[in-house]
Amino acid sequence: MYVNIHKIIASMIFFTIFLYSGGSIEKPSEEEEIKDTIVVHGMVLHGRVMNIGPKRLSFKLLYSEGINRIAYKDISSIHTKYNYHISFKRMDIEGRVVGIEDSEYLKIMEGDKERTVKIADIDNFVMAVSDDDSFENIVRNTFPYTKGNINLGFELEDGNNEKREIDILFNLRHKQAEHEVKLYIDYEYDTTENDDTPEAVNKDELVGILSYRNYFKNDQFYFATLAADYDRPRHIQSRYIPSVGYGYKFVFEDTDWLEPAIGVGYARTRYTVTEGEEIYPDNDFAVAALNLTGRYQFDDVAYINTLIIDGFIYYYPSLEDMDEDWIFRSNLTFTVPLFDFLSVKLAYDFINDSNPDPSVGNNKTTTKLYFGFDF
Repeated sequence: MYVNIHKIIASMIFFTIFLYSGGSIEKPSEEEEIKDTIVVHGMVLHGRVMNIGPKRLSFKLLYSEGINRIAYKDISSIHTKYNYHISFKRMDIEGRVVGIEDSEYLKIMEGDKERTVKIADIDNFVMAVSDDDSFENIVRNTFPYTKGNINLGFELEDGNNEKREIDILFNLRHKQAEHEVKLYIDYEYDTTENDDTPEAVNKDELVGILSYRNYFKNDQFYFATLAADYDRPRHIQSRYIPSVGYGYKFVFEDTDWLEPAIGVGYARTRYTVTEGEEIYPDNDFAVAALNLTGRYQFDDVAYINTLIIDGFIYYYPSLEDMDEDWIFRSNLTFTVPLFDFLSVKLAYDFINDSNPDPSVGNNKTTTKLYFGFDF
């Protein structure tokens, strides 16, 4: 009897451990629960759909930090447990993706109703607030067609020489169906002061570019752009350059593209007035509008994961004498996303204008470091 009791106790302990360990394996934690599933070349992948692009789907694998971009022709099945906010053709719906058809259409279960949506028509794809109620996701659901960022850079120096510098860079993009509106604003202000001299303004300048594009057929578009700027140290009181024309978008990947464009416009420049007298005469002339914008994204980069390179070139030579009058604006920006809402940017600007005074100079380059808030 003594031996049998010990056997019974040992059996109970073993059976309890077996049940406990078995329960842990069979029931994963909430964080480990599989949400979205896709089948690629017969291989089942679990994780989360991050974005729906025109040619590829962005998918984050379970237990992985990297993003996989998968062509729709390689996907034979897709099923999400997350609900997504999907914007297309000026419509907004919420639902689960339950299938893919002919590599061109997604089947969406909206409540108890199944809807077929053409992938090329999708303007925005974000997780619904019902599955992600974070602040950033609420913002993206509230403004599904609008994206942008606000970037700040500043320098403060105290001592014998006091310096105050602030740089503000603002980008806004609204894309709905064939219509796209972009706004770019770059403002710089810099002052210095020391014991021997009063405060001096070294920088007080602004560049603003508002552009509208109508993608009337595939990747072809008409554009209308208004570029404006002023630069107090360079004696530019105000400058406006409206232009119109035609362009084409070359898409290499969902995140990689180039957009050259050509058109005509008119440049109107007013220079600083000092004590009631003009320093330089006004300068107005018709221009050719030669524009180039682009973007390229590197993924799985060592230490930083993702690197985004984007920029633009706006060149306005005079139609009458391009060697006498011209305006040139360009920007190249390197962006490292830190989190969904935060990023660090290194921006390089190059300006070249036909200024009337050689002492001001035609060329100016600026390199700036920004801390950005993306939305």
